[in-house]
Amino acid sequence: MAASGGLAAEHPREDVLQWLKNLPLAPEYHPTLAEFQDPIAYIFKIEKEASKYGICKIVPPVLQSPRKTAIANLNRSLAARVGASSPPTFTTRQQQIGFCPRKPRPVQKPVWQSGANYTFQEFEAKAKSFEKSYLKKYTKKGGTLSPLETETLYWKATVDKPFSVEYANDMPGSAFSVRKNSGREGIIVEGMTVGETEWNMRGVARAKGSLLRFMKEEIPGVTSPMLYIAMMFSWFAWHVEDHDLHSLNYMHMGAGKTWYGVPKEAAVAFEEVVRVHGYGGEINPLVTFAVLGEKTTVMSPEVFIRAGVPCCRLVQNAGEFVVTFPRAYHSGFSHGKVALSFSSFICVQ
Repeated sequence: MAASGGLAAEHPREDVLQWLKNLPLAPEYHPTLAEFQDPIAYIFKIEKEASKYGICKIVPPVLQSPRKTAIANLNRSLAARVGASSPPTFTTRQQQIGFCPRKPRPVQKPVWQSGANYTFQEFEAKAKSFEKSYLKKYTKKGGTLSPLETETLYWKATVDKPFSVEYANDMPGSAFSVRKNSGREGIIVEGMTVGETEWNMRGVARAKGSLLRFMKEEIPGVTSPMLYIAMMFSWFAWHVEDHDLHSLNYMHMGAGKTWYGVPKEAAVAFEEVVRVHGYGGEINPLVTFAVLGEKTTVMSPEVFIRAGVPCCRLVQNAGEFVVTFPRAYHSGFSHGKVALSFSSFICVQ
């Protein structure tokens, strides 16, 4: 097992926001094949250290499933939701980026509006077109931005003229294949893919060591996975998981996703900053907690850092897991193209 963390070390350009340059990185773990055999045991093993940050990244020692396989599994999940539709589609929501300058508070509570129906290929094309159009004034032809530069663009956009992006979330399903019972559960050998291991999100919530294995009913997002499909700047608001469970998130493909995390020890202080700086002290602590539960509050980590609340960041890439720990507030956004990931909730008490 190896972990890395500390101050951001991406050698950013000078135009990167200073607070982003100084934001600590959440720990990153590289389990061995032996450690990777039991997901619940491994998460429990790293929890004492990793939970101090609220979030962490796990890089599997096995291969990703091929993109073609992941898309085929995704389409099967979509088809199961909408019936015999051919080709299978999903519905997005519009998310607002930016806000009215006449309302200077550093918080957003955007109204989610219905987007449109897309096949995966249609949404991917739209996402790529938006990214190309948006970035053309920031990059040279064929050039790319570092994660820190992308984060700088995002946070500058949140205080600029409003525009919308689209996001498909909370869709029951998976881009993993259904695991076949080979009688060799837990055994990992070279050449295997993540979907062939116990980390396959279709079954990890009920894996050995998870209390959720004793639940009789299926609850999407708790005992079974859900899909999330995003474009550049698609965001998810600050929140903790329902019932203070752990969450496990895997990205099948995409240009990356930034996560920000606050450890549980700072949760009350975090909520007070939201109450005072985000909502002007006009609501009480109980209402603040309820408002955060609506998952519509977007605030820059800079606000929390200045208030003395510990905060960290990480960038999740395709083929990597992110774990969030109980009572740890987290938020983030996608870097571009199609960032396909899905999440399931586990408990490793």
